[in-house]
Amino acid sequence: MSDAHDESGAADGGLAPITVGLAELNPIADIEGKTTKNRSKVGSVRPSALLYTSGIGATVDLPHLSVMPHGLDAWQRYYDRRPGGADLVVEPRLLDLVRAYLGAQVTQLRKAPWAPEAPGGFGDEAIDLGIPARVFPQWLRCTGCNLLAPVSHPIFEFKNVLKYRPDQATFIHKDCKGWSPGSGRAKARKGREQAAVPARYLIACVNGHIDEFPYVAWVHRGRNCPNAKIPQLRMREWKSNLGPDVQISCLSCDARRGMLEATGPKAAEKLPHCRGRHAHLDAFYQCDQSGKLMMLGAANQWFASTVGLLALPREEVASVIDLLPVLQALPPEVIASATAKEALAGFRGWAGSLTQNEIFGNATDDVLWEAIETLKGAVIPAPAAAVSTDPSDILLPEWLVLTNEEKYTKHSGSADFRAVRRAVPESLMPLIPEVVAVEKLKKVNAFVGFTRIDALDRIDDSKNRVAPLTRDGRPTWVPATEDRGEGFFLRFDEPTVVAWENKILELDIWETYRRAHELNFKRRTSKTSDSTIDPDSRFPPPRYWAIHSLSHLLIREAAMSSGYGSASLTERIYAWRKDGDRPAAAGLLITTTASDSEGTLGGLVDLSRPERLGALVHDAIRRGGRCSSDPVCSHRRPRGKEDFLHGAACHFCLFVSETSCERTNRFLDRRLLLDLMVDPDVATPGLLLPILGD
Repeated sequence: MSDAHDESGAADGGLAPITVGLAELNPIADIEGKTTKNRSKVGSVRPSALLYTSGIGATVDLPHLSVMPHGLDAWQRYYDRRPGGADLVVEPRLLDLVRAYLGAQVTQLRKAPWAPEAPGGFGDEAIDLGIPARVFPQWLRCTGCNLLAPVSHPIFEFKNVLKYRPDQATFIHKDCKGWSPGSGRAKARKGREQAAVPARYLIACVNGHIDEFPYVAWVHRGRNCPNAKIPQLRMREWKSNLGPDVQISCLSCDARRGMLEATGPKAAEKLPHCRGRHAHLDAFYQCDQSGKLMMLGAANQWFASTVGLLALPREEVASVIDLLPVLQALPPEVIASATAKEALAGFRGWAGSLTQNEIFGNATDDVLWEAIETLKGAVIPAPAAAVSTDPSDILLPEWLVLTNEEKYTKHSGSADFRAVRRAVPESLMPLIPEVVAVEKLKKVNAFVGFTRIDALDRIDDSKNRVAPLTRDGRPTWVPATEDRGEGFFLRFDEPTVVAWENKILELDIWETYRRAHELNFKRRTSKTSDSTIDPDSRFPPPRYWAIHSLSHLLIREAAMSSGYGSASLTERIYAWRKDGDRPAAAGLLITTTASDSEGTLGGLVDLSRPERLGALVHDAIRRGGRCSSDPVCSHRRPRGKEDFLHGAACHFCLFVSETSCERTNRFLDRRLLLDLMVDPDVATPGLLLPILGD
């Protein structure tokens, strides 16, 4: 069911303007007909923000108003107006992963519309309309008189007339006379413009729905106002010992009610049930959950569900399924030039130069021609097999390429990947037999949905709790980004790691960590989740703890000499034991990426040179051997009901920013790396002992 009270709008992402239109402002029609002085663009966000902080279904706080990016159903008409349509991210492995989450009907990974370079950062308004969004929440409060009303109320007016200052877009109460009650001075006072800001309260539920707070029903306790069909409300606030005391009053009948009732112990009995509203889709769905009070901008209002991986070269022969996403990214005239299977040589060269993708060289003429005919016939075959979403399975292809010199050398001429083996410093040889400088890499990311109230890992990755991106829940494309950068890869000697790991597994301290993880897993899992996952299946092995700890030491040390801040460096840990046909892995990749098409500057790759890498590792080890919180830090272990997931680690020695760590500073322990002087009950052999020397 469509929400008849929703106003449509537009917003954009990628240093591109967010645009918004009200009921009386149709962005496309108004721009073409020049029927309004108000402009649609109201702000801009970066491409990565659309995936992680300000994406579909999130509330985007702008200087004077708040908007919510629409679902994918509303994006197409904005793509249609751009020359060449949508820009695609071509990465078959990521597309397969997205299909594992959303279904085989997904055929494209699209970049968000971006603003062309122009004065003020904006281009032609007739083309650059950005990403569609809506005003949300749609209840506004006048900052002058505290009047509370929906955005469609005639007292509010949208004002956005400066072409290059979309940040000044605002709603105003044009003739505000202040909040003082009474008929004397208030009526005689001359009115003036006052800004109207979003009202702060919302209703959400665990199924991802979000709705306006029912202010009229709340203040009248579920009944109608006796004196007015459309009553006027006022929101006032005082400070109190219990925090802000907000009161809603009706100016028509003098009914009053405080918002503290909505936050008290009996709030669940007083708040309405969820109406099943997905505001980003302008639609309602069936829902049996109770509504929960939500503050605008609350941290648990929106949790992104994204998938990402490194775009690495494929060593196997390409299939039709592999070729289709690449062919879809080509201009129509290129596809039309392929008229016969016997004359594909020219097509390969033209297509390869446009896509900068070596996949055409991995396909036979028969497979390539079949893919072209399939595309022309608009028939998309289903994937041959489901793709695993297990993190280790996702990382396995990267591990197989980075540990095989023949593979990464063969493909090092591509535009998105270049790697070269470096000599290993003699001081690292006993433990680290291989170093790879990754001079070029590309990381691709896709957005597959979002949750509210609980993050995805707190509900056991339940896909049914992820909010849909389209009304039918079956999108044919999803937003994606690509970042380019550099890094270096270290592989650890597997026999050495296995021998060390077997010793750790027999220690009491390891059992302590396992029990702490089990307790943490059960506590972190939401009460609204049906937990069926064995906590031990999510508990990483000792090698992960040790390699992860070394990665943090290297990030902190590299930040001092690479030219990049530590928050710009990220890690990818390849650390798992042999499991069936999946080979064991023990390695780490430190990278830095940027959304710029030229990538990064090479400072991280330079650290992989033998004359610098040895010093980098040993300096990191030396710093890791001391902590200003020792001996408290070096002796730390979970006890009793404690469930923290680290040992000898803290902000002074191992923790890094959350943009750098793939596990939010969990599963860390310096003792597993170094021979620290500690009590016997927490002492462990150090993985780095073979390279520490005397």
